Amino acid sequence: MTEENITSDFIEDINSQLGDFNSVKSEFTDIRECYVSNSGYTRLLKARRFGKTYMLKCLKKDYLFTPMYRMALSKEFEIGLQMEHTNICRTIGMEELHDLGPVIILEYIDGDTLESFISKGLLTKTLARKFFLQIKEVLQYIHNKQTIHRDLKPSNIMVTHNGLNIKLIDFSLSDNDTFNVFKAPGGTSGYIAPELFLPNAKSDIRCDIYSFGVLASYMAHTTNDKAMKQVAQKCMNHNPALRPHDMTAIMLPPDANASQIAALVILSLTAVCLIAYIIVRLTQVF
Repeated sequence: MTEENITSDFIEDINSQLGDFNSVKSEFTDIRECYVSNSGYTRLLKARRFGKTYMLKCLKKDYLFTPMYRMALSKEFEIGLQMEHTNICRTIGMEELHDLGPVIILEYIDGDTLESFISKGLLTKTLARKFFLQIKEVLQYIHNKQTIHRDLKPSNIMVTHNGLNIKLIDFSLSDNDTFNVFKAPGGTSGYIAPELFLPNAKSDIRCDIYSFGVLASYMAHTTNDKAMKQVAQKCMNHNPALRPHDMTAIMLPPDANASQIAALVILSLTAVCLIAYIIVRLTQVF
């Protein structure tokens, strides 16, 4: 049998159906605006490509041809592209799209913002502690990359529908040593560290730690977690020098719930009874 005579119906069927790869359209379709920043310069759109959903972040039309804001969007893209973490919304690429201008292509997250999640009454003490640890870990990861998020708040954190895990989003105010532009202190009222309102203020990781404390305090008050409240207060100290020096120094004590306390009481009573029994037996022997 020669090589020419070797055939496979399977291969022949595929070849007949594949067609021309170049004919597959790579444009985004079903583009729909889903969020416009009230005070900022960006907007978010939901779109599809090759059957997959993405989020597109671009400039509002009034800012489209302003070099400063195009630079800001480019900076956000470059910082986001450096982040590869399970709990961070993935930055996929950046393209120039017709009518939209420069666009950051982001992972689509099926979920709610933490702000919406809490407002729906879905936050439990157990989930709050899970989110606390995940946010702590992701901030530690960012800080290890010499980056400050600078806008940590419930609306910049997503909670996935599948698995109820957090995803940190929005690096529009983030900064690191790679860039020499947009160094002015930034943040959101209520979450911004108080020292940033002082003259010649400069952001560092302690500003993120303060914002983390405000966020933790919000979750602690929602779930009445006293231990988390105490940790949050340390992070929110108005003196930056008295805050934890980094995310690794922030420790959340284990939660002793009612069932654990009951089990401890039962074990204690059992131990007391056993000791009493041993004493009685020893008395009888002697």
